[in-house]
Amino acid sequence: MFAIVFVTVLVLIATKTTSSTNRDPIPFGPERLNDFFFVKNGTVFHQFNHGAYGGTPKIVVDSQYKYVEQMESSIRDWMNGATGYRQCITLAKQRLAEMMHIKNASDTVLVDNASEGINDIIRNLDPPLGSSDYILDLSIAYAPFKGLYQWLSSRYGVKILEVPIQWPVTGPESFINPITAALEANASTINIRIAIFSHISAYPAVILPVKELVELFHQYNIPVIVDGAHALGNIEINIEDMSNVDYYFTNTHKWLYSSKSSAILYVRHDHQHLYVPAPAIVDSAMIEDFETRFIWTGTRDRTPYCAILSALDYRQSLGGEERIMNYNHDLAQYGGRYLSRLWKTKILSPENMQSSMTNIQVPTNNFTQCQIIVGQLYNTYNTMVSGASNIIPEFGNIPCYLRLSAQIYQEKKDWHILGALVLNLLKELNSYVPKKNLLKL
Repeated sequence: MFAIVFVTVLVLIATKTTSSTNRDPIPFGPERLNDFFFVKNGTVFHQFNHGAYGGTPKIVVDSQYKYVEQMESSIRDWMNGATGYRQCITLAKQRLAEMMHIKNASDTVLVDNASEGINDIIRNLDPPLGSSDYILDLSIAYAPFKGLYQWLSSRYGVKILEVPIQWPVTGPESFINPITAALEANASTINIRIAIFSHISAYPAVILPVKELVELFHQYNIPVIVDGAHALGNIEINIEDMSNVDYYFTNTHKWLYSSKSSAILYVRHDHQHLYVPAPAIVDSAMIEDFETRFIWTGTRDRTPYCAILSALDYRQSLGGEERIMNYNHDLAQYGGRYLSRLWKTKILSPENMQSSMTNIQVPTNNFTQCQIIVGQLYNTYNTMVSGASNIIPEFGNIPCYLRLSAQIYQEKKDWHILGALVLNLLKELNSYVPKKNLLKL
């Protein structure tokens, strides 16, 4: 009976989300706001920071609640039976593996987020990291990951080799050249155990030349972890075309519209050893195969993993991956061009390195005032942008920029309104700086 209910939920979700496939494409723009939770009592919340935490459609949340009901009404079957959450995990991994061009779904596991993914790998290398080992990362590494490296350094003496990246970047060579120089200068004298870099960096947000970088590190026999936190649902992921990448993880709750928190971790088969990689919570001897180790990590709510299926069905109802990603990408490029012209500033990367996020210099030299404006946008105008960011003189000297996300619930007009708001607020604070007086990029 439980299995029948489970399948019924999936069928109902699929029926709701695919009923439009025989009609004209569902329009994008403000019409999609009510699909999410951005309208409350008639007031619209203007979200330009989807990349930070993602956004989950109501239909996906509703489906998750149905799974919660199944869990609470048939707890033993849900926690221990083959038709409980385990079935969710199996089905979700199969669909994600196909989407990401992963040959064997058995080389993947579901985890809560990218931070758990990197911990599951880097704290479980075989042999473990020690005081003679180096981690190579970039100056633009995700800040919490740098915190993990510092903990490893304090706890085990692990050392960090950070490669500086200069801004604005001009193309793949902005990453390949400094990394090549760092390897030529250091690889023969220090033990670089692992290299880590993003598929799409967080701040500023740009697409890195993943295939070329993996190949470069492998020339030095250095395994690679690719942080794909911002990639799934944002750009195409093709694991089979990544020069035999060692490890890859990506969130499903950011750009894929699934519930918080959920992510997928890929580990190349020859890195799946006895005991490791292990999940963040270890409650067995870890002698099972790689997949099985991650199935049970104590009593917890695994319904976000089930919601991955609903998120994929919702995306299919909108016309599929290509339509969604093209709309968001084109809107981000339009928005970046429009704001940079309006503000008379620069975009921090060439368009062929942009995803559905763009980074635009704000026309001020006062970072503190820029932070104030971000707060005003949120508190007074129901508008969320990324936190004000800057780049220190050593790496490019950009006093303030905003990383802005495009999404299917936006239209060009939204970017026009945002641009005017920022200009007006800067002028009210006497912080607007004309182009001729801006610090040069």
